[in-house]
Amino acid sequence: MLSRHAESLFWIGRYIERAAYITRMLDVAYNKQLEHSGRPADLVWRDLLRVLYLEDAHLEAHGEDLSTGSINTFLVFDRTNRSSVVASVTEARTNVMNVRDIVPIELLEAINRLHTRLLSGALEGLSERSPHEIYETVTEQCRAVTGSIDEAMTRDDGYRFLVMGRMLERAEMTCRMIDVNRTVSGRDGSSWMTVLRSVSGFHAFTRAHGPLAPADRVIRFMLVDPAFPFGVLHSLQRAARLAGEVAGAGAWKSPRVAGRLQADLEFADIPGVDSPALEAMLEQIEAGIREASEAVHNDLYQFGGDPQLYSFEAL
Repeated sequence: MLSRHAESLFWIGRYIERAAYITRMLDVAYNKQLEHSGRPADLVWRDLLRVLYLEDAHLEAHGEDLSTGSINTFLVFDRTNRSSVVASVTEARTNVMNVRDIVPIELLEAINRLHTRLLSGALEGLSERSPHEIYETVTEQCRAVTGSIDEAMTRDDGYRFLVMGRMLERAEMTCRMIDVNRTVSGRDGSSWMTVLRSVSGFHAFTRAHGPLAPADRVIRFMLVDPAFPFGVLHSLQRAARLAGEVAGAGAWKSPRVAGRLQADLEFADIPGVDSPALEAMLEQIEAGIREASEAVHNDLYQFGGDPQLYSFEAL
């Protein structure tokens, strides 16, 4: 496989997962406001912008307007915001077009439908009055994209690079989901149940721990439960395994970086939700994920990739 094709597939995975996860984070933040927790809505939105490193960009684009409509416009529909849902989907679609000869037609069709829906204007009109409809639509269409990957792609190196990208992005965004909710909600159990629902983890968690488990147990579940598909450890384990399975990857650095990150987390002591050490730990994991992503890029470049073709800029 050409290195530039591998890079494209890696970023298809990352961009699609990013679009889906930002939508989930918006949904959690919006639900938090509906719970009338006493925390002002503008502070909830500001916390979300902070963990996405987008406070300054939003201030430049929308000033001090932290209304629901402003946040949805910026994070979902603003094409000048390179981290928005529509920008991520557009980048994913561009990369799909670059490798359209080696991906299934079902993937191309699914991502075209998502892209068209986001650009149609119909959803953007719901930014203030019905944001849940936006979140549900984008989440469902992202599932259609990932479903086409799971059902139609041959399990070859192309599939491995695409899913590796998804898993690294998922691990990073799960860390950010934990970060924003620990800031907004602290130990509020109902808010952590909302977070679990947003990542399809409520049923699995409550079966094992019950619906009244403390926040610290939810955080541990999301970080180190190896059986939870959206968990950080599960995602890193899968990324490391896929990296090691790529043909000719024996001399590559990326499998070792991903494996080390996985091992460090597997044997780590998980701080409590109130501990400053939790924030430091989340930042350390995110830094490790960025290192793993850069290692993939460097491995591909070392073996013939062209660094001018695809940018590996982290969110």
